Amino acid sequence: MRERIEAGQFKRIVFYGMGCSSVVSDIVKGFFLSERIPVQVQVINDYDLDWFVDREVMKDPSTLTIIVCYSGWSVEPCLFYDTMREMTGNRNLIVLTGGGKIAGLCRENGSSLIQYKLRHADREYPLYHVQQFFAIFLDLFHKLGITPRPYREGLEESVEFLKNTFDDSTLQRAQDIAEKLRDSRIVLLGTADWYVTLLKQTTMFFNEIAMVPTHRNLLHEFSHTEVAAYSDPSAKQALVVFRDSEADDYTRKKIQTLEGLFGDKGVAQNKNIEFVTVDLDQEDFFKKFFFGHFFTVYIAYYLGLHADVTGRDLISVAAGNPWWSQRSIELFPKCVDIPSSLEPKPAESTESAAVG
Repeated sequence: MRERIEAGQFKRIVFYGMGCSSVVSDIVKGFFLSERIPVQVQVINDYDLDWFVDREVMKDPSTLTIIVCYSGWSVEPCLFYDTMREMTGNRNLIVLTGGGKIAGLCRENGSSLIQYKLRHADREYPLYHVQQFFAIFLDLFHKLGITPRPYREGLEESVEFLKNTFDDSTLQRAQDIAEKLRDSRIVLLGTADWYVTLLKQTTMFFNEIAMVPTHRNLLHEFSHTEVAAYSDPSAKQALVVFRDSEADDYTRKKIQTLEGLFGDKGVAQNKNIEFVTVDLDQEDFFKKFFFGHFFTVYIAYYLGLHADVTGRDLISVAAGNPWWSQRSIELFPKCVDIPSSLEPKPAESTESAAVG
């Protein structure tokens, strides 16, 4: 597989992922487009691939399929893995995972497997590590010859940029925005270049950390549809627009129009509407992306301080992923070498195994 990748056989990469793993795939797609890397990238977020990519495309010898599943325990990636093996055997397929059930399937079937680890993994919330996953992917792609360089210099410059940028005034700005958004239902708006690259993960942070109902939409699509619901809302609503300094004139005027419609507190119908802009005016993709990411993490954190919510195993149960259940967290408190069996060891007490 490695030899065929290095020989340039693959002109298209199809990523499959759910949740956190899909976020990393979307970031890679945005990065490849931004850097004009001559490899087509597509992302699938459902095991029923027919609604995303034609099966003949998936069977094409120039298509490399990468299943991304950090926990290795999500149901849908395992189902998609079975589909790909039935369609193409083990050719042109790589599973990239932290271990778990899917790693066990790969070993049983002789599938190409890349296992990655973090030194200080957060056991309960892998979304914190998406930026690290992204850096790991860039390093991997360079080592396989998919990208011309590892982009290490750009990543290191971004680290220094973040250290210098996130001072007290920046954090205060994030806290002020969080205060404006408090008790609101939030919609995040951005253009296509940031809609999945940044807004998808930000939506997760607001929903999962701040416990605030949040959704996202494309800026221009929103103005043709959902904008009507903000005529005179009885409950508090918030619009958060991500404004890229390189946006075209039409987009900049669209944002000005929305700000004029909803940002004027002199208009009675705007009493329950907050309008916020987050400026992405940094000099390159890395700095825009990392600033947008960490700035919104802080907003979510400050919003989360106002939340008084007892969490439930909603994601674990709804997604059918036992690795994120409270019981598994207590039985397997480390997030390295994720096991392919979640049964408690015989030495563990019955009382301990019954927790949760």
